[in-house]
Amino acid sequence: MTTVLEWPGKAQAFALGRRLVDGQSHPHLGDGPHLRLGDGGGPYVPAPRENLLVVGDNLPALTALLATHRQRVKVVYIDPPYNTGNAHTYKDHGHDHASWLNFMTPRLLLARELMRDDGVLFLHLDDQESAWAQLLGHEIFGEDNSLGTLIHQRAKGGGNAPSFVRGHDYVHVWGRDASRVGPFLTEKKSPAKLEVIDGHRMLVETDVLRAGFGRYARGSERRLMYEDILAVKGAKKLAEVDAKLDSGEYILRPWGKAGKHAVVRVTPAEKASSKMYSIIKALGGQNDLEPLGLGGVFSYPKPVELVKALVASQTFFDPEAIVLDFFAGSGTTAQAVMAANERDSGSRSFVLVQTPEPLRSKNARAVVAAQDGRAGDGAGAASGGAGSGAGGGSRGAASGGGDGNAEFPTISELTAERIRRAADVHSPGLPFTRLDVVEGE
Repeated sequence: MTTVLEWPGKAQAFALGRRLVDGQSHPHLGDGPHLRLGDGGGPYVPAPRENLLVVGDNLPALTALLATHRQRVKVVYIDPPYNTGNAHTYKDHGHDHASWLNFMTPRLLLARELMRDDGVLFLHLDDQESAWAQLLGHEIFGEDNSLGTLIHQRAKGGGNAPSFVRGHDYVHVWGRDASRVGPFLTEKKSPAKLEVIDGHRMLVETDVLRAGFGRYARGSERRLMYEDILAVKGAKKLAEVDAKLDSGEYILRPWGKAGKHAVVRVTPAEKASSKMYSIIKALGGQNDLEPLGLGGVFSYPKPVELVKALVASQTFFDPEAIVLDFFAGSGTTAQAVMAANERDSGSRSFVLVQTPEPLRSKNARAVVAAQDGRAGDGAGAASGGAGSGAGGGSRGAASGGGDGNAEFPTISELTAERIRRAADVHSPGLPFTRLDVVEGE
């Protein structure tokens, strides 16, 4: 039996989401939002596989993206406000579950519409809204499309905690259609070793053929040599091995003193996979910012290694997939996509959405200097800033008001600058397009 949540405003939140999915206008969104090039450029219709940074509220942004990205997104990763009372732009009320649910409902409905049939959504959050989010996700995606919950181990310290050390977050996972979603994969870690063969990193397994099953006496050879296959396994097995030798999956390697050859399986390192484990240890998202010259600019960035693992898990054999993050923060997801592409020479693309709220941190003025020095760099990439981690863009990093905001860059400027700096490391010359959301024109 599926448990259905009830809360004040639920009917209106679902009705809004469904209207937007169906392409109907909404009073607060005018005649329908659209996208235009940053810095006041004209209307722009992005290509589906174009790298994008969309600046503006993510509700109209997601609505506008329906025109070009409906049912095209393979992976959605989001790290929304945790409802701690610190988010400004998105009116985080803190402990007010109804407001948080009303805020998330239409956005999740739009995200689902943007996903491919085999698409997956990763919803990253702490235990403040975990139970509520899980039930909301079941209602939007269907409980049968829940793929479980991953644990992100993010810290080890915290000895001053009042009860126990909270060192993990949750990543709830749903598929648009769970029956279409493949296994979650990671790079294979096995007794096999990596070697460079003909200039390529290969996973080498030397005992893929065994002489028999069961235990082997110490010192005895368990491998079945190529020359013995016919006598031990028969002509059918020999033909099977020969076919894999012809395809390059197997090679022969001299083995032992009898002049025989072991059958060795070689797999390109980027294609050697195993099932993902449900606990992912990834500490210190700030450590990813230091090499980019952005240390201390953004609070609580998510580790690149975490988001890379999530993205790669569902795109291991889909290197042209589209990845969406509509709480982009400083842009960890963009860097994670680049790192995933670097691993296997893929061409995954990212779509990031971030509000232009002020970034008021002690190092933020350095972002302004970077923007002034680099504005206009890149293909279609206007309005740069400096960068930081993914998700939680309105959590702990910005102030929504007060005098002097003009002295500070916006989080979206930070996102753009991080994309540029990360591209210098992972993918020099990578183009991305910065777009603004336009409502009611």
